[in-house]
Amino acid sequence: MADDRSLRRKAAFEVARRLADPEIRRQFCEHQHQSGDEVLVALESDTIDEVYAKMSRHTPPVTVGIYWPETGRLEFTTFAPDQAPPAGQTREGIGGAAAIGMLFDHVSNQQGSTLRFNLAWGAAASMHVERFSASLA
Repeated sequence: MADDRSLRRKAAFEVARRLADPEIRRQFCEHQHQSGDEVLVALESDTIDEVYAKMSRHTPPVTVGIYWPETGRLEFTTFAPDQAPPAGQTREGIGGAAAIGMLFDHVSNQQGSTLRFNLAWGAAASMHVERFSASLA
């Protein structure tokens, strides 16, 4: 298996390559991602605490590209400040030691295909997961 540094370089290259795709750029625009906003790169094995430490240095919302080195899979999601859930909706708590790839896969197995992880900015221990759907254009 490749070392961590080379895996992160490979992941960053894949994020840059995908950001050149017009369809990906359209999706980013739909989710209020501004041109010039940074996209953080995470390996699927990175813990939520590790990713959160990087995200907390940026102004939300923060977009993260999650990369699976063994398959070359790349998924994007956005982290933003936590908001109250709609009436009657429950949320799942998240432990900071969970791997971001496992979390992404767990949530993507729920209804909907586009995900947004909402968290209380400044309080990694009180993260929650919510789904959102991209608008059809």
